[in-house]
Amino acid sequence: MIIEPRKRLVLISAGQSNIDGRNPLAELPAPITLPMTHVHYCSNYTAGHAQGRFQPAITADDLSAKRWGFDLATYYYLSQVANYDLYVMKCSEGGTSIDVTGESADHWTADVGQLSDPRHSLLRQLQALVAACQRTTPAVQTVHAMLWHQGEGDRADFSPAASAHYYDNLKAFFAACRETVRQPQLPIFCGTVSHRSTQYDPQVEASLLRLARADPNLHVIDLKDATLRDNFHFDPTSSVAFGKALYEVMRENLRV
Repeated sequence: MIIEPRKRLVLISAGQSNIDGRNPLAELPAPITLPMTHVHYCSNYTAGHAQGRFQPAITADDLSAKRWGFDLATYYYLSQVANYDLYVMKCSEGGTSIDVTGESADHWTADVGQLSDPRHSLLRQLQALVAACQRTTPAVQTVHAMLWHQGEGDRADFSPAASAHYYDNLKAFFAACRETVRQPQLPIFCGTVSHRSTQYDPQVEASLLRLARADPNLHVIDLKDATLRDNFHFDPTSSVAFGKALYEVMRENLRV
């Protein structure tokens, strides 16, 4: 029997709480289990991330507050079903915005000069993480795709300006991410905010969908009917469904 070698797939994952993870590990449904092998993992929550050290598999200790998000299901399908040798560089923080007038002290804005202190730049944190990983690990010099979920922090009831500027802000942020990894056509995979969420903003959603219509390498999953565990976080059922939907769209659109 000839065993085919696993193909390498390198991902960036970023965003706010729904990708950061808000489901407790006790609610992780079978067959998804930890540790998850064949997933080399480095995030802003893993030990050694500043040095770009990948963990050889995802464990409970690698997750923010030992909670999981939809991206864990995507990693499961890519590594355990599609048999990719997966490398993940993840930077996430709950309750954050792109616009500097949005929620939280930390922001994803591509215009770092707008920040009172560069240490509040989540883009720079992401860039530093990627740079550290690429210095230490030759296997991640080529990044194949990015996972992203965000938008609640730019909602109009917190900042009308953030909502109004979301299209331009998100476009500039994605451009900065693509420039960081030297991949101007980097495929980006994301989803909308559930309409059940108290933080749903129709203008933020319209901006994301408008950007996707203009960008053939931006792929958006419609999550308007996604169920929640609280006022704005996906429950385990929707997290797995979203993660699997991302996997299926990635399989259709990635040539790796």
